[in-house]
Amino acid sequence: MNYSLHLAFVCLSLFTERMCIQGSQFNVEVGRSDKLSLPGFENLTAGYNKFLRPNFGGEPVQIALTLDIASISSISESNMDYTATIYLRQRWMDQRLVFEGNKSFTLDARLVEFLWVPDTYIVESKKSFLHEVTVGNRLIRLFSNGTVLYALRITTTVACNMDLSKYPMDTQTCKLQLESWGYDGNDVEFTWLRGNDSVRGLEHLRLAQYTIERYFTLVTRSQQETGNYTRLVLQFELRRNVLYFILETYVPSTFLVVLSWVSFWISLDSVPARTCIGDNKGSRRSQYY
Repeated sequence: MNYSLHLAFVCLSLFTERMCIQGSQFNVEVGRSDKLSLPGFENLTAGYNKFLRPNFGGEPVQIALTLDIASISSISESNMDYTATIYLRQRWMDQRLVFEGNKSFTLDARLVEFLWVPDTYIVESKKSFLHEVTVGNRLIRLFSNGTVLYALRITTTVACNMDLSKYPMDTQTCKLQLESWGYDGNDVEFTWLRGNDSVRGLEHLRLAQYTIERYFTLVTRSQQETGNYTRLVLQFELRRNVLYFILETYVPSTFLVVLSWVSFWISLDSVPARTCIGDNKGSRRSQYY
């Protein structure tokens, strides 16, 4: 019995060691294949590590952002949020990706997995997703001086603290805030590429309930327990269209009230008419006259 247990233990140990060796070989193979290999750009793969930011240990990476607001599909007073589809474009310099020439090259979006990209996120976002039809809506473009352009198409639902004390004659102020999740100001610095001109699309939007009065961009600091982060803010003001609110709410309610008064205009002797409208009390009263 003891001999059988010892033999089983030896076999199990040999099997586990073999699996570990095979697993180590597999990890080595994966590590070797996890490189950016482009014909004619062999210098991009030499010493490139996607897990380290550009200029690691030195000056922070300057990331310039631009936004295109494609649509604002809904603004909810009950949930105090809005849903928007945006094109987020980020530019930064990576000296490891410098190549000869003066051209730029657009790469397959799936090569993003082999490059370092910022960990930008939308502050106060309740729900977001990246469009995947027909492929992931991402763009990566390399310039000869090492500039990287990274673009995304995102639909997000963002919280908006509304003041409804003057409803429906109200004006709401909503924000779209962008920040790095893990890199503080010592590693990453966010900036707007062209100030207020970095945001486009808001002036062309047509909303049913609101009119966009004005918008502007800000660069602020977010002090958290893990560090001091740069935060980019797009702030825009929405003024409610009172005419739309009157046509959608007050006019139907007024018609319902006026319709309920019709039974008072019918003669007491017209029992069938009052019965069709539903005034049973009036029809019963007419029986006594």
